[in-house]
Amino acid sequence: MPYITLLTTRGQVHDFAGLNWGLNPKNHIRPLDAYIPIHIDAIRNNSDLFPTKTRTQTIINFRWDDGTRMQGLFEGTQIDRATGRIYPKQISSSPNKDTLGKYFRRRIGISTGRKNLITGIA
Repeated sequence: MPYITLLTTRGQVHDFAGLNWGLNPKNHIRPLDAYIPIHIDAIRNNSDLFPTKTRTQTIINFRWDDGTRMQGLFEGTQIDRATGRIYPKQISSSPNKDTLGKYFRRRIGISTGRKNLITGIA
């Protein structure tokens, strides 16, 4: 069964994105926004799961193991240098990016008042 990791390509938790959302002052995000990064290796290993990037946004529906359902959106762009194809870089919830962030927080037991999931520092 294919899976997507929430860690960086080096196996670390993101400093400013993914699970540690809302901490990057350079991006236009809200504190509870979150996304799932899509690494090029995941695309190569599951090519039927990820569409190539098009001009129109691709909305997906997914269901978590606890039965929760939500809409997702493929976002961003990355190039597979081996094929030259352009793929999405991440998955966020749609229409609100904080739906995914709130869901992650609930699943791992971190309150919405905390800005950093790893340290718990507000």
